[in-house]
Amino acid sequence: MNNRPLPPLRSLSVFMVAARCGSFKRAADALCVTPQAVSLQVRTLEEQLELELFQRLPAGIKLTASGEQLLDYVQRGIDLIQHGIKDVQQRQQRRQLKISASPWFAIHCLLPRLDEFEQLHPDVDVVINTSVRFPDFTAQRLDLAIQWGFGQWPFSHKQLLLTDDKLLVCAPSLLEKDKPLNDYKDLAHHRLLCTELSVELWRKVLNTLGVDTLVERQVLPLDSQAGQIEATVKGLGVALISVDEARNGCEDGRFIAPLGDSLVSELNPALMPGYWLVEREGAERDPLLAEFIHWMKGWLSEHPRAHRPSFSYP
Repeated sequence: MNNRPLPPLRSLSVFMVAARCGSFKRAADALCVTPQAVSLQVRTLEEQLELELFQRLPAGIKLTASGEQLLDYVQRGIDLIQHGIKDVQQRQQRRQLKISASPWFAIHCLLPRLDEFEQLHPDVDVVINTSVRFPDFTAQRLDLAIQWGFGQWPFSHKQLLLTDDKLLVCAPSLLEKDKPLNDYKDLAHHRLLCTELSVELWRKVLNTLGVDTLVERQVLPLDSQAGQIEATVKGLGVALISVDEARNGCEDGRFIAPLGDSLVSELNPALMPGYWLVEREGAERDPLLAEFIHWMKGWLSEHPRAHRPSFSYP
C-alpha cells in the first residue's frame, strides 16, 4: 500500500496549466507568476512522484507518457472538485426542510405523498430521516419530527396527527399451554411482547388494570412492529397490536383476543399512543414550514386514524 502523501493541489494545478500551454513561460503568464516559479513547482512535483513528467526541449516542453497519464487524472480530479464546489454553493442557496419521522409514518404516509410537495416547491430540498427514538433537534438541525409516542416531549408546539389504538392479542397456540389467560391478572404470568418504545405502554396498561407485576421482568422488547407481530404469531407471548392489524389477524386466525375486543383507549383515552407532529422552537415564524404542515394536515385529515380535534384550518 502506498502511504506517500498526496502532492499539493497547487503543484498539480501548475502542472496541468503547463501541460496545456506547452511552455513554462506561457504557463507563467497565465498564472501571473515567473517562469522560474512554474519550473520549480513542476520539478518539485517530479521529485516527489519520482517521475519525469516533461521532456525539456529547446522549443518548449513535451509531456512524457507518464505526464500524459497523470494529466488525464489531474484534469478529471480538478473538474470533479470544481463541480463539487459549484454543487455545494448551489445547495447552500437552496432551502432545506429537515424532517425526522417514525419509520411506519415515513413509509406509509409521508413518502408516498412527498412528490406532491416537491412539485409545488422545486427549489426546496426535503430531507427525511427515519428514527424510532425521538431525535435530537439541535444536533440534526431539524425543522420538525413526526414520532410515535404519547406527546411527552418538552416542546411548545406539538399535536397528535394519527392515533394508534391497541388491542390485546395472542396466538391461539398460547392458550394451549399450561398458563391460563382468562383474566387481566393472568397477564402477570405471560411474556409481554412489545417494541422498545412501547414498554411504557405495557406499564401504563397494567397499572390501569391493577395487575401487580414487574414489567421489566416480563417484557420482551423487539426491534420493530414486524418483529413483534411475528413473535406473537409464533405464540411467544401476549402483545398490544395496532387495532387494524390485530383485528385482521383475528379474522384470519393468526390471533385471538383472549380478554375481549376492548381497546386500550376504552380503558383510558390517555393510554392511546399515536404519531405526533413536533415542531422546532420558532417554527411558527417560518412560512415554508407552516405551508408544509398545512399541506400534510390536509391529506392526513382523510386518513381513517386521523385525530380530528387537532385539525383546524385558517
